[in-house]
Amino acid sequence: MKSKIFTFIFLFTIAIGNAQVQLLETKESDGFWIEPERDTDEVCMSPEEYKRIKSRIEKSAKHMRKSGVLEKHFSTDSRMAHPLFEWPMRQADGFNDPGYYYISNYVDLDPDTTIVLDFNGLDQSYNGHRGIDITTYPYFWKKMADAHVEAIAAADGVIIFKDDGNNDTSCECEDSEGWNAVYVMHADGSIAWYGHLKTNSTTAKDSGDIVNVGEYLGVIGSSGCSTNPHLHFEVYDDMDSLVEPFFGPFNTTTTDSWWANQLPYYDSGINKIATHSTASTTPDCPGIEVPNEKIGFNQGDPITFSIAIRHSLTSDSAVIEVFEPDGDQSSILDVTYIREGTLFIKRASLNWNRTLGNEAEMGKWTYRVTYYSSAYAPAIVETYFWVKEDCVPNIIHVTPKTQSAYYQASNAILSASTVSNGIHIVYDADSSATLLPGFIAPSGSKLEIKLAGCN
Repeated sequence: MKSKIFTFIFLFTIAIGNAQVQLLETKESDGFWIEPERDTDEVCMSPEEYKRIKSRIEKSAKHMRKSGVLEKHFSTDSRMAHPLFEWPMRQADGFNDPGYYYISNYVDLDPDTTIVLDFNGLDQSYNGHRGIDITTYPYFWKKMADAHVEAIAAADGVIIFKDDGNNDTSCECEDSEGWNAVYVMHADGSIAWYGHLKTNSTTAKDSGDIVNVGEYLGVIGSSGCSTNPHLHFEVYDDMDSLVEPFFGPFNTTTTDSWWANQLPYYDSGINKIATHSTASTTPDCPGIEVPNEKIGFNQGDPITFSIAIRHSLTSDSAVIEVFEPDGDQSSILDVTYIREGTLFIKRASLNWNRTLGNEAEMGKWTYRVTYYSSAYAPAIVETYFWVKEDCVPNIIHVTPKTQSAYYQASNAILSASTVSNGIHIVYDADSSATLLPGFIAPSGSKLEIKLAGCN
């Protein structure tokens, strides 16, 4: 097999660095998908599994309280009040999407089996649901495979016990195994459950070990009774009574919020925008999605633009724009999107299929979405893509680089160029990329080395 290398001949430094609008027109996207309603009334675990967990928690918690673990590790003041939770999830290092989850279910607060009631008086839950479901999105199976989203401690506490080793590719509840989970007791004696974690991903810490707020607990998975990867976050107070941490007019489990910063009920926003060679594909559960994401294109190539939205409301809108390397706005995608139909949907995916012109300007293009939400101030999300220079067998650069560009070679690239401040250069060679004496990329410029070549 042919080896692929890039070499650095010497050391150098690379640094990577509430207005209202009148909506003039509305255009449909080429593709629009919304989440179907939950098609099962089964709760996250069987009564037998729930009883097993509660029994084990009761025994472990009783032992910890008796041994003075809380008094040993937590101050008197902290033991006098319930915790104020930070968000119990985060993106792993190396990932920085603008969003990565949506809340799919709150706690069902009505004991009647024919009525669903969440803390806000609506029905964003299902019968008998005791926790908050926070689903990764988009590409939840790929996110699990990539360990993209982690469960973290929402507050300081001590691990009561954990479950691990169970199958994490559940697509339904029938015949599912137990879940993988970590159970944490806080200073006031309240307890949080973190369930449906990925197999063999749970923290190396064990029963009796202290965890600090924000500390890693596991990777979001789909173990136990689950239809896709998500975190089930379930909370009990020091008297073992169920608590819905979100405070609202119909929440009788608490007199105030248990969140340090409670999210809006409709937490609408953009989770991701991207460019693709073609629209992403989603195999049958639990197949891993194929995003088909791509940032390097040639003139005349097809290109798909996508947006992944969480908690989409009919009152929300988005302005979608594309800008050429010289800053001029392109006509390839210039639309204002307003969703019609149902007031609220949990997640939505939009796609626009286009073709780059045969004379499309080479260089770094900007794909921008401005999202107008009823919950937040307008948010601008940007990403970029390239129209690449023509592919040649070999490239040798010695002249200064004053414009951002993507260079591709079917064999090798050698460069002794100086890159100007603020310029972004991509060298993509099939065999090797070598930076020669004289190459300089100062702070404020950006250099990427890739080994795909003209593929």
